[in-house]
Amino acid sequence: MYALCILKTVSRLTVTIRKGFGVWYSSYFGASSLFTNRIFLAFVFWALFAYSSFVIPFIHLPEIVKQYSLSTQNDIFPLTSIIAIVHIFGKVILGIISDLPCISTWNVFLIANFTLVICILILPLMHTYLGLAIVCALIGFSSGYFSLMPVVTEDLVGIKHLANAYGIIICANGISALLGPPFAGWIYDITQKYDYSFYICGLLYMVGTIILLIQPCIPKKEQSAEKPIDSAQV
Repeated sequence: MYALCILKTVSRLTVTIRKGFGVWYSSYFGASSLFTNRIFLAFVFWALFAYSSFVIPFIHLPEIVKQYSLSTQNDIFPLTSIIAIVHIFGKVILGIISDLPCISTWNVFLIANFTLVICILILPLMHTYLGLAIVCALIGFSSGYFSLMPVVTEDLVGIKHLANAYGIIICANGISALLGPPFAGWIYDITQKYDYSFYICGLLYMVGTIILLIQPCIPKKEQSAEKPIDSAQV
């Protein structure tokens, strides 16, 4: 009887280990299989540039304010506060717009990205507090597309791979946020101007967004095993 109990325990332990290994195997190789999706690869490439461009205004705006002698107006209502406050409303409003039956979430996501890119590129051209405040408000509103990222990710890879895919995108955004500020500072050290940080990072962001835009339009050489996502069409 004692030997029988030991055999049952070993059998149950073996079954548990096999189930755990199966879960790990499907999870691990399920995540790696995401990189066979070209649109998802373009999404990861976009994420590597997105957040670095968004954090640059928070880094260089105080110095731009000093450069244009706008400290008095900025002390009353800081430009960075305008971005943060409008960003909250942008998340809610863009979420409501994307929920409308006749509106594509993917299109709202792309339009918000292009708006953010344009705002980053024209921000150094604004030399008045009112102009900077308007551009900062647009940056805060358009950056509300962050609330759409889980929905867009689910449209690209499906609900089964959402957790792994979204984790990869957030990791890419984290790398972007980590490397963006040093890169912007390095550009300033070379050029001694804050404008070029906005221009270069904005152009890189534009390249990532354009790749994200045109990738679904490029025909595939081989049909993938998985069905294409209709809701991810532009």
